[in-house]
Parts: sequence; C-alpha cells; structure tokens
Amino acid sequence: MRVVSVAEMRDIEQRADRDYGLTGAILMDHAGHSVATFLRERLGGDVAGRDILVLVGPGNNGGDGRVMGRYLTEWGANITYYAWKEQRLEIGARTISVNDDLAAVRETITQSAVVVDALLGTGTARPLTPSMRQLLACVAEEKQRRSQLLILAVDLPTGLNADTGAVDEGTLAADLTVTLAFPKLGLFFFPGANYIGDLKIGGIGLPDDMPITAGLELLDAAMLRPLLPKRPLDSNKGTFGKVMVLAGSLPYPGSAYLAATAAGRIGAGLVTLAVSPELALIYAEKLSEATFHLMPPNSATPEERAGSLLDALKTLKGYRALVVGPGLGQSDETRALLLRLFAGIRALPEDERPRLLVDADGLNNLSHVERWWEQLPAETVITPHPGEMARLRGGAKVSGGGPDRLEVIREVARDWQLTIVLKGANTLIAGADGALRINAPGNPALATAGTGDVLAGTIGGLLAQGLAPLDAASAGVYLHSRAGFHVSARLGDAGLLAADLLPELPLALRALKSGSSH
Repeated sequence: MRVVSVAEMRDIEQRADRDYGLTGAILMDHAGHSVATFLRERLGGDVAGRDILVLVGPGNNGGDGRVMGRYLTEWGANITYYAWKEQRLEIGARTISVNDDLAAVRETITQSAVVVDALLGTGTARPLTPSMRQLLACVAEEKQRRSQLLILAVDLPTGLNADTGAVDEGTLAADLTVTLAFPKLGLFFFPGANYIGDLKIGGIGLPDDMPITAGLELLDAAMLRPLLPKRPLDSNKGTFGKVMVLAGSLPYPGSAYLAATAAGRIGAGLVTLAVSPELALIYAEKLSEATFHLMPPNSATPEERAGSLLDALKTLKGYRALVVGPGLGQSDETRALLLRLFAGIRALPEDERPRLLVDADGLNNLSHVERWWEQLPAETVITPHPGEMARLRGGAKVSGGGPDRLEVIREVARDWQLTIVLKGANTLIAGADGALRINAPGNPALATAGTGDVLAGTIGGLLAQGLAPLDAASAGVYLHSRAGFHVSARLGDAGLLAADLLPELPLALRALKSGSSH
C-alpha cells in the first residue's frame, strides 16, 4: 500500500479528473460512502437509531463528511451537522444558530454516540483558529467524561500535518481514522501517530489500473504474502536453508539464544551457533535443536577465530545466511574478528557467500571504523536502532519516530548501498535501489530488551530460505511486530519478554499465509 505526501495526493486527484473523468464530486461520493461503511462496521453493522454529530469544515473534508452523513441517514442513523464556518447546527430540516459559547453544540455532543471530525483535511498546515480549538476541546472534554463516545476522523484528525505528523495544540485524538485513497505520511510519524487510533484505508473510486509512482510503501499482508517461501511436500531441512549465528558473550548470553531460536521458529532448516568453548555448555542446555561450531577460545587471536568460522562456512557448505552481532560485546579484539570475518566473506565466490545480517554490537564495533560500510559484502542487511544509527553516522542523531527518519534512511541506504532496517516506533526499511517501506502501527510492548535479537534471527531465517534482502527484512519486521501484537493482546502493553515472541512467530507466519488474524 502506497503512502503519499500531500503533493502526491493532489497530483493523483488531478490525474483522476483529467485522465479518467473522475470529478471531485464523484471522488467525494465514493469517499463519503467508504467512511460511512467503515463506521457502520465499527458499530457492529447497524447504525439505525444512532445519534451521530458531524463537524463540517468549509472544504472538501467537510464535503466528505456531509456525503458520509447522507449515507448514514439512508441507513437509519440520526445525523446532526455542525457547520463550523456558518456556526449553525442542522438537525433534519431544522437549523439552529450557535452562539459563541457553543452551548447548543455541547448539548448535542453529550447526546451523541459518535462525533465525526470532518473539519479540515490534508491541505491545511497552519495553526487552528481559536474557535476551532474551542470546538474540538468541547469534544475532548466529553470524551474524557464518557469514554464510550466514538470519535471518527475523516482522512486525518484536524490539525495533524499530513506530511510531518506535527499536531496543533487543539488536535482531537480519534478512535478511528478513515484515510482516503492512500495513507498519508504524517499518520506514521510522531506525535501525529498517537492521534489516529485505528487506521482504515477508504476508497475514492480510483481505477485499479491507474499508474501510481513508486515511493514509500506500507507493509501489509497483500504485499508480503506472495514473498513467503514455499514449503513443498518433498522438502528436507536443506530445502529451507542453514543459518550461522555469531552472537552472545558472557555478559549477554541470552542474545544468541533469542536470535538462533527465532531463525528456527521462522522456518530455517538448520541453525548453527558459532560459539567459544566458554559458552558452549550454556547454549547446549537451552538450544536442543541447534548445532554448534566451536570456535577457538576467546584467548585465541582474532585471526584464528575468524579463520575457524570461515573454514566452517566453506567446508560445511549450504549456509545461506550469517547473523552477526547480538550480544557480542565491544572490544578491539571483537572488532578485529569482525573485520577479518567480513573480508573473508567478501572473498568467497558469490554463489558460496552467505547473506549477511549485522545487528547490535556488530554495528557498534563497526562504527569505530573509517568508512565501515566498505567492509561489508554486497546485499548485507543492517538493523540499527536510532542510537546505533547515530553512531554509524558519526554522531548525527536520528529520532525514534519523527519525519527526519525517512530522509536519513533514504540517504544512507543510497550512500552505503545496504539494506537497512531502522528500528523505532514505526520501523522503516530501505533498499540500496531506493525502495522504501514502513511498518505500522507501533507497539510499546516491544520496547524491552532482546526483542531486537529476535528480529535479527527472524530476518536471518528468512534470508536462509531464499528471500531477497529487502523482502526478508520487510517480512521479518512485519511478522515480528504481529507476533508482538499477539502477545500484547493477552498480556497488555507491559510485561512482554523477548522470549515470549518466539512461539508466536510461526503462528504469525501461518496467519499471514492463510490471510487470517491470530
């Protein structure tokens, strides 16, 4: 699903009129019907007898709200419009002038089951007027008093900047936002993403064959389902690839367990943990299904340790993916080990070279190396969180959920020629070829130690099964987040542990394949 800017949406609407004869009135009728349909579904399939107040603005957003109200009236709802610019309530055939104290509007709000925000749409980026803030504050006060009041935003909440996610101080948080034709950029950046509630995509009647220029894509089931690896009946463990995992150290032993188990849970045929003898017994106890490559002890030279792992990749053969970094720790010796390892992988014939994923301390060690990205083989995936991304960029900060993230990841993916997963509240994925994808919504339950290790193993397991780097990163991010939602649906938004995600990964994968929810 394409995510668009205000300028891109304006161009799409103009082309729909010019090339297909879809006038503004036709698009508005489709939009209003779509919003009304989503509201009816939200209310259990029946709006008959429901009292619904529609706040109507002076532009197209207000027009969408009026069309929506017309369809809801036909379905039996009791619709009241408040025309903000004219300051009048319209109740059936009656019109009531509204005083500056908004007393009549306040009374209508208290009697309503739903308030629809159809005041201002994507074309407005300036501050809201005091009278509009006052109106929205009336709704917010009633929502605080009566939590069951449903607030629906048409296209986006009034006062939310559709390009940046910035919000006016008067912006009203919605329970349900029905954005029209395509989701807008600002719906996925913070603070705006906190105001949209459940997001639905409403149609405006655009033709299926209408060309839409490439740009940011929202990860969804329709995009990802065709990418998933097939599971033929005549398969064996080699069919689904082997993953080597270089992770973990004495201070962080759990990282290797989480990454290796995630790779297996997402469907890789064999997972091998490259581990020093000091840690082997710890992992053998927990990783019953994994195999182990015993590296020389930590006292050995980085050259000896890297050589051992490279020899294993060459002689054991069949390793399609190598996950490096979770919990490795940072030191001169570890950095030297990684540089030797990456140089050895670059030197392998292309058909023998495993796809590389570098995470966590793999990235932290690299950040101390001048032009570090040149040390990595082609088609490498890196998975930094904002702090790691800042270190990789020489200290230049990047937010955890703001619009700056989009330009940062677009620029560095091009300059570094890597596939990048920029973790955060709404994770971004970028390919070296300019492809951009975003995952939404965020989930605060995943903000806990070790979930990034699970993500690294998940993507590594998909790489082992033959997915291209961008596709493996995209599917891994999506499935990891859906596993998180499955857990938080049971536990709430606090208390999830990274290991809770592991048994949920195959269930999320099954749900994606079948098109069902889990």
